[in-house]
Amino acid sequence: MQIEPDPSLKLPQRLAWPGFVLDRARGELLDAQGRPSGLRAQALKLLLVLGEQAGQVVSKDELMRRVWGGVVVTEDSLVQAVGDIRRVLNDPRHERVRTVPRRGYLLAVDATAASPAGALQPVERSQPWSWPAALGAALLLLAIGVVAWAVLARPGSPPPRSLAILPFESEGGTEDWFVNGVSADLTALVGAWPDLRLIGRGTMARYQGRNADPRAVARELGVRHVLTGRARRDGDRVRLAVSLIDGRGGQVLWSELRDVPRAGLGPLIGDVAGGIARAMLVAYGDAVAADVRALAPDQAEADDLAMQGMAELLRGVSREHFELARQLFERAVQLDPDSRRGLAGVSLANSNLALWEWAADRPAAIARAEHALARLDLLAPELLMARLAHASLANLRGDWAGLLAIGDALVEHFPNEPASHHHRCSALLRLGRFDDAIAACERAMRISPRDSRVATWQGLIGFNQFQLGRHAAAEESLRASVLANPRVPFYAVVLAAALAEQGRRDEALRVIGETAARHPAYRQSSIANYWVASDARFLAGRERIAALAGELGLPP
Repeated sequence: MQIEPDPSLKLPQRLAWPGFVLDRARGELLDAQGRPSGLRAQALKLLLVLGEQAGQVVSKDELMRRVWGGVVVTEDSLVQAVGDIRRVLNDPRHERVRTVPRRGYLLAVDATAASPAGALQPVERSQPWSWPAALGAALLLLAIGVVAWAVLARPGSPPPRSLAILPFESEGGTEDWFVNGVSADLTALVGAWPDLRLIGRGTMARYQGRNADPRAVARELGVRHVLTGRARRDGDRVRLAVSLIDGRGGQVLWSELRDVPRAGLGPLIGDVAGGIARAMLVAYGDAVAADVRALAPDQAEADDLAMQGMAELLRGVSREHFELARQLFERAVQLDPDSRRGLAGVSLANSNLALWEWAADRPAAIARAEHALARLDLLAPELLMARLAHASLANLRGDWAGLLAIGDALVEHFPNEPASHHHRCSALLRLGRFDDAIAACERAMRISPRDSRVATWQGLIGFNQFQLGRHAAAEESLRASVLANPRVPFYAVVLAAALAEQGRRDEALRVIGETAARHPAYRQSSIANYWVASDARFLAGRERIAALAGELGLPP
């Protein structure tokens, strides 16, 4: 396949990355053995055009003109072709094919990569600095600065690449669920950046409506930067105002005010993330922004319903919240069968109803969760919510090895999302890897120390410590869990067992008595029914807890 070259550019005929070489003369992308990679025709043609101008931004208009010629296609075709290239090049962080917001795409070439099949390496060209070169130099200086900071900073100084996103404020009577959804989308996008310390949404939710001083927030949470924002919904228009604040002195590093149609909300969030990235000099990928299509009126309404459903799902652990969320998600999918947020919500709401045994028809709820997730996998398999839905279903099936694999992938791609580490913790516990499970839950707590799920993480840590025979440490973690959330009976039962193991039977009897009074339907059998696993070490610890609880008076 030949592409008419731009005679003004003098690049090598072979450009290399680890495991791949783009042979411009042959018009092929070759693998490590020198064989064609199998990249589909349009994507390969796009890669060759980008290869002609490696290191420079190529506009979307130019790419669509040169790759598709006179054929009329939408920008979705370009996005899909870029996605194919990234998938073949193993480029999940968009380090090789980079999106430059509002401009186009840039092909980056690793000058130090080993070239397969004897490929020549690209050589440096003598030319004036373009903005990518300037940005590369700035990032190099940032890397040097990070090293210097690590050596010279005082203990307790906030990391230079650390961020807290305050809950957005509502303007003009805009509903809280909409404003919170905008903030959540931005947090999810930023949370995928590597090497960034981002405070979790659960912790930040505690600042809702407090008009907190960003400098005080930065000091309290130990971060360098704080993002503030206001959102306003007026009919089919959305106004978003954001400011990135230096937490040390309160200076505004970057701000933006944008007014867009409701259908343009997704790309706007991507633009905001881009502004944050440029202000903090960190690399990022705007896969969410690039993949968002313009929404028709029904689709915008569906996204509204799905955002309301997500707010309800996260409001609290109860049958009422989960059922209302499920209904909102189902309405969203009825309006827009391709609603990604809606499909993810349908799967999560149904799987949670089944997991907590609150579904009127448990098999039907599981089947609906699986069906919605299968549809979502066809549309956006890499979406964070899709991965979380897979984790919930793996939990339901008792597939602990599968849950661990999902958790590992979540940590790789969404390292600043506390749920990533939560799922690893749950899986590792069932697999008998108790120390590793404790570390995973502790990581979730460090990311989001004031999260509503902290009580659960403390309970899981206490359960793991009991399994390891560390009864005093288990007592400390479990007391904190029960105090924060007395609605979960199991962790109170484990607390009683830990007290009994330390010879403090009177205290253990009192805890069991209080638990039985608060949860009269809870039994010894409830422990085995919920905490299912096959690992011998896990089962031995679980049975020891049930036996001690029985000795203390918990009904069989």
